Amino acid sequence: MADGTVPNMARGLDLADLDETTPGEIDAHLVNCWEIRGPIYDMYASSLMLDYGGPAFIKHHTMASFETEGDLGNLSPVCRTILRATHTMSAYVTVGWETGIRNEFNVLRSVGVPAEQSMEVVLFSQLYAGMRGLGHTYRAVGDFLPAYGEPKVAAEFPPGWEVDPEAFKAGLDYSVPEFTADDRRNLTDWYERTIGYVPDSISFGLQYHADFLKANRGKWETAIRTLPKQFAPHLMIRQNMVAGNVEGVRESVLLAKAWGVTREIVIMGISGSVMYFNGFEGYYTAAKAVEDILDNWDGEVE
Repeated sequence: MADGTVPNMARGLDLADLDETTPGEIDAHLVNCWEIRGPIYDMYASSLMLDYGGPAFIKHHTMASFETEGDLGNLSPVCRTILRATHTMSAYVTVGWETGIRNEFNVLRSVGVPAEQSMEVVLFSQLYAGMRGLGHTYRAVGDFLPAYGEPKVAAEFPPGWEVDPEAFKAGLDYSVPEFTADDRRNLTDWYERTIGYVPDSISFGLQYHADFLKANRGKWETAIRTLPKQFAPHLMIRQNMVAGNVEGVRESVLLAKAWGVTREIVIMGISGSVMYFNGFEGYYTAAKAVEDILDNWDGEVE
């Protein structure tokens, strides 16, 4: 909802009454599932919850899906949909759920994101999903991407989110494949300046395979070009939450904070992962990774 609250009525369901789900509510909910005319997994997944989950399960599910957005009532529904759909599509590329990939492309087009920007999400996710992820994406949407067409509405991004491809660049010299002394200094300076330390992942790469680190960093620096730069840490949070990577979540959240992502959007990203991928156990990862950062968001983190 625009004010961030859970409505009493949502998708045909009376969320104020958890003791009964009437035949009329069931019919209204399934009609709602079909309204977007996209992949029908929402309809068959909802049918299973309605048929076998008792009167309350699907209502709790619907309420939880609203509550993942937490305190984002200042953002428009279109903006919140974009944040949710890019997060989810990135994970679907990595886990290889082709129906979900196709659905999120449809969702993003409906809220103004053109195919080229949706593909930036895919290409950034390829850093985690490899060629397998691109294969799943092609089978999901490759046949209709050439006829995708321009969105009919304009996309909306959170206030302060800006296109800034230069922010990714650490000053590496890609004219030569070797990792030079200047490359080492510039890359370590970028991390220390941006998130306050050099992650162990980068230190390991510098020590054992710096030429590969340089080549792969080039992909990281160029995947997102026309989307706001904040989508990089936004997607990294989801990828690392799904993987249960404590240090990865911490690095992602620190980059998000450095680039102006709000605490509320970070928490939404964490809880969305718990909702759709991790279960409550996902909060173990977040607690170890970023509890101190969230508790001291406006201060310095040691």
